[in-house]
Amino acid sequence: MIKAEDLQQYYPFNRIEMKFYPLLLDECEFFEKMQGDRLYEINRRAENTKYLTNGIVQITTDKGREKVLKSTSISSKYPIGDANKSNTMDAVVTSKTMSGFQISSNLLDHMQVWNSVYTKVSPDSPLRGHESYAWVVGILKSRSVQMLPQGNIEELFNELESVTVKAGEEVVSEGEAGDYCYIIARGVADIYQAIADGEKKVAEVGNGTLFGESALVSSEPRNASVRMKTDGLLMRLAAAKFSRLLKAHVVRWITAQSALEQIAAGATLIDVREPEEYTRQSIQGCFNIPVNKIRKNVHKLNLDSTIITCSNLGSRCASAAFTLATLGYDVYALQGGINNLIRALDN
Repeated sequence: MIKAEDLQQYYPFNRIEMKFYPLLLDECEFFEKMQGDRLYEINRRAENTKYLTNGIVQITTDKGREKVLKSTSISSKYPIGDANKSNTMDAVVTSKTMSGFQISSNLLDHMQVWNSVYTKVSPDSPLRGHESYAWVVGILKSRSVQMLPQGNIEELFNELESVTVKAGEEVVSEGEAGDYCYIIARGVADIYQAIADGEKKVAEVGNGTLFGESALVSSEPRNASVRMKTDGLLMRLAAAKFSRLLKAHVVRWITAQSALEQIAAGATLIDVREPEEYTRQSIQGCFNIPVNKIRKNVHKLNLDSTIITCSNLGSRCASAAFTLATLGYDVYALQGGINNLIRALDN
């Protein structure tokens, strides 16, 4: 184990403000290995950046170059490997035991972008002066943000506005049009949905949670209300900026012909219209999960299967695809609506 301040010894942590070290340390996973254990393997990509804190590791690249990495050398302060290089090397423990730590390569890269943004903004920027920056890690770990190019990450932070909120304040209301999405920088909020005799609480969210994005993707009314449980601080992003920075990079579209080829290869087709629409017209073998019930029904889907969402409205397709993409699914939204797919089937 190491302390937060010890991260300054390691690259590229030494390029990041020390005030963010406790947050980064919380994201580090410490591990121990035995002689012969593999840390990386040629042609097998890993998602983590690994560091050696004790022991010896033998590295052999896909070009045949060999290197011995010892924890007593200055080289151990650099990564053994990261996501970009992990599939180009074999890294095997040669000492009796070995200890080290790892962190998501994606998160580490994006934290460097955040650090650059933070150091460049003015002292009165809404990005400065927070009691805690846990919300930064929260937003960087969200699937939608992880899918963005680094240049968009920087722009995303620069476009955020801060809003102070009080306990009991309703931030978004079910049935209203979406104008912003929000990230909780401080505080706790409850999510409610309307039922026959009033409303019911469906979730509680805290620091780093991104909410309100579904209505921005679909251009349909909010499907839930979000009310602050405590006083807090929110960071928000306007709808137009959200669409430009997030939606365009997360939602992937697919033509009817390509969709048919994917389905033949085992992809799952999901009709995200309402049940009465599905009953009137549907495609055999297609699942019906209304767009506003996607999150509640993800347990019915195979995470290893490609998903194609279809509807008669592109906005609903996009909303469902966005939600599933942020939950880790390989998903496409169908171009041209379900009628276009039916015509392709007839042909």
